[in-house]
Amino acid sequence: MIYFLVNLLLALLWAVLQAFRPVDVFGGLVLGYAAIFLSRNWLGPDAIRYVYRVPRLILFGFYYLGELISSALTVMRALFRDQTTLRPGIIAFPLDARTDFEIVLLNCLISMTPGTLGVAVSPDRRTLYIHVIDVPDIEATQQSIKNGLERRLLEVLR
Repeated sequence: MIYFLVNLLLALLWAVLQAFRPVDVFGGLVLGYAAIFLSRNWLGPDAIRYVYRVPRLILFGFYYLGELISSALTVMRALFRDQTTLRPGIIAFPLDARTDFEIVLLNCLISMTPGTLGVAVSPDRRTLYIHVIDVPDIEATQQSIKNGLERRLLEVLR
C-alpha cells in the first residue's frame, strides 16, 4: 500500500511539473511505476510485491470489463428470446476465498455482473449462494466462476 502512495505522489509531482492534465497524471503513474520497478530490489519485498501485483491488477481490470460486456450481451439475448426457456436458479458456489475482504469483493464483483447476484454466504464461509438468470449447466457455471473471476481475483489479492 505504501508503494501505491509513493507511485501516486510521484505521479502528482510529475503532473505539477508539467501542465497538470490527465495525460500528465497518467504519464507520472507510468514513470513512478518504472522508478519503483527499477529500484524494487533495493526497496525490499513490499516493493517487489507491488511491482508484480500492478500488472495482474491491470489484466484483471481488462478481464472483468470483458466479463461485463459478455454477460450484458447474454442478458440482452435472454430478454429477447422465449422467456419460457430460461432456467433461473440459485447455485451453491464453493469458495476458495477465505478472508472476509476476499469474499465480500468477490460477491460485489459477481453482483455487479449482469445476470448474477450474490445472495448469501454460508455460516462457515465456505459457500456463496448465487442467483443466476439462466443456468443451463450448474457444473459449467460453477467452473466458469471458479476458473475465471475467483481465480483471477485471488491472484491479485494474494
